[in-house]
Amino acid sequence: MNATVKRPADFTERPWKNGLGVTREIYIHPKGATVEKGDFLWRLSSADVTEGGPFSLYPGCDRILYLLAGDGLDLEVRGMNISLTAPFSSVRFRGEDEVMCSLPGGPCTDLNIISSREAVSCECRRFAVRGGGKRLFLLGEQAALLCLRGRVAAAWEGGEASLGELDLLLLEDYPCNFPLKCSPEGEGEVLLATMTERPEKKRC
Repeated sequence: MNATVKRPADFTERPWKNGLGVTREIYIHPKGATVEKGDFLWRLSSADVTEGGPFSLYPGCDRILYLLAGDGLDLEVRGMNISLTAPFSSVRFRGEDEVMCSLPGGPCTDLNIISSREAVSCECRRFAVRGGGKRLFLLGEQAALLCLRGRVAAAWEGGEASLGELDLLLLEDYPCNFPLKCSPEGEGEVLLATMTERPEKKRC
């Protein structure tokens, strides 16, 4: 089993695919893959959205978008109007969907998980960590635990890590139902994303 911790100082700034902004790339898989080459299976990133406009297109991918900070994102997706106003609220859509964004309350910060639809199954859970903490049993082949708010201590067989805001714990090559304990260091909120690669791997 492999465990890696990445903190905001480790993130890499990349231009948006449509050239209209900059994203902070938290993690991309596999190692060495890039959006420009289109050879990635999944990517986790965060961006400051300072003005409205179109989202980049990622044909063949699925996207999950979370609101991290700000007064809200208004999105038009496939003719539907969707408003993200509550902290950490989210929406899932296809990478080929044409999405327009507006900022009724000013600039926002978002979090994006983009995965190849035919190559990866991505499941996400968001939960608060308080009191006696939370014990998880991991499925999939990779698990990304991102601290959204506060501080959280993560412990697993053979290791532990203290995670602050936007710190990432990545676990790989673990057995099925691998136990992971999350305990609050005060109080915190985390996002857990688990990835399972499909037999026929096709990249975005």
